[in-house]
Amino acid sequence: MPKKLNDEITFMIVPHSGHTPFSFKIRWGVLVFFLSVLFFGALFVIWTFILALSVNSRLSDYQILKFQNARQSEEIRQLKVESEALKKDIKRLSDEEKELRKNLGISEPSDQNSKVKSDQSSSIEGIRQDNSIELSLLFSSSADPRFINIKNDLSIIRTQLSYRERSFNQVAQIAKRKINEYASFPTGFPADGVITSYFGYRPAFGDFHPGIDVAAGYGSPIYATGDGVVVFAGWYLSGYGLTVIIDHGNGYETLYAHDSSFAVKVGQRVKKNQVIAYIGLTGFTTGPHVHYEVHHYGRVINPMSVIGANPAEL
Repeated sequence: MPKKLNDEITFMIVPHSGHTPFSFKIRWGVLVFFLSVLFFGALFVIWTFILALSVNSRLSDYQILKFQNARQSEEIRQLKVESEALKKDIKRLSDEEKELRKNLGISEPSDQNSKVKSDQSSSIEGIRQDNSIELSLLFSSSADPRFINIKNDLSIIRTQLSYRERSFNQVAQIAKRKINEYASFPTGFPADGVITSYFGYRPAFGDFHPGIDVAAGYGSPIYATGDGVVVFAGWYLSGYGLTVIIDHGNGYETLYAHDSSFAVKVGQRVKKNQVIAYIGLTGFTTGPHVHYEVHHYGRVINPMSVIGANPAEL
């Protein structure tokens, strides 16, 4: 083992093929230098290779993150557009519902309204918590707060839409019932003719006239002034002649007198403007006409106060 860098080391190479062995000498210092160069050169190559792999990996991660960020930004933009559109739809539906409730005279009970708002607040708070947990798990601490906020907005909007749907269903049911009720109110006109005598005291006759007389040609149709059920069709009292009486519900009944013949029978359900009889001269009359009366809970009222009226105001 050499002890100085200037000492020489002899290397002998003996071929197995039988050729003449040969040898060479090299100083110990030179050998150490070359071995050191080879060793550190190999380390440098390995380190450079590892660094290149790391940089390449980071560049790939950066490209992936850049792509994901661009995609997420586009999703956020689309969600924001959807969120704003849904908010406008909800406001429009809310305004339309308010107008519909106003026109139909439907008010939302305050206790139910408070309960709904309380339920909505609870649902919205729960949605926010659930979405925060879900998004935290999905995106860890790097979640885009814009995405979380829009996600929360959309969840809240879905809750509001669900409530609005239930509210609309309530309005639809009430509206359907009111439409049926309104159709039964006797707001129509009993015949295509001219009023020849109005409701009230008649000085010329010295009596109280409990209805209106509508003159028209003999045999002209008489119409039901509202939906209802025929409760009478026959000779009524002495002066009314052939008469039809319809029960419209809500305390309303209508009477059509002096008919020549009937188009309906007792127990038949009729619709507004349906032909129920024909103008005649039966009973005490000076000419072909229909004597028309309106009774409300058994009390005779002026037909002109009902004809053409808004059922919601009756």
